[in-house]
Amino acid sequence: MTEDIQDSLTGVWSRFGLLFFAEHYLKLLRRVKREMTLFVVGVDGLPADGADGTWAPAHEANLKETARLLRRTFRTSDAVARIGPDLFAVLLLETSDLGADILLTRLEDRLAEWKAEHPDLPPLTLSLVVDRIRADQEMTFADALSRIVAALRRRRTDEADGDGPSPATRGWSTDIVLPAG
Repeated sequence: MTEDIQDSLTGVWSRFGLLFFAEHYLKLLRRVKREMTLFVVGVDGLPADGADGTWAPAHEANLKETARLLRRTFRTSDAVARIGPDLFAVLLLETSDLGADILLTRLEDRLAEWKAEHPDLPPLTLSLVVDRIRADQEMTFADALSRIVAALRRRRTDEADGDGPSPATRGWSTDIVLPAG
């Protein structure tokens, strides 16, 4: 059962584990009329051949390091999960917009520290989309997650087509650079 809840490569929660936890927590948040924030982080530049779960050792190291940086950046009460071959989600529980901004700044600082420690490594881009899940929204967590992942994918497609970043649906998005390695 542990493998179902935890991602075996990175050690963070799996998509299933996050969905299981978040659906229950969303019910609690609705009852007490609170909100949560969802970060979806895409590891850009990984080859498409890893989509089946088999990655080159360097790409596996990138995914592990991304998970490590997310765990170091966010609070232990926040849920970090690998939700796709090159996608992570961080569920921030009862966080205000200001709190989410502070955590984003902390992530940028951690990545800058990592880059300074490894100046010889080529950069790997992380795309980030953030959204709030309000207690009054009538949707499941799985629907909210699908919506924000779709926004990230649209953004990546627009950037690949040369159209520039697409505006995020409710919320905002940014690019963060993490050295590969």
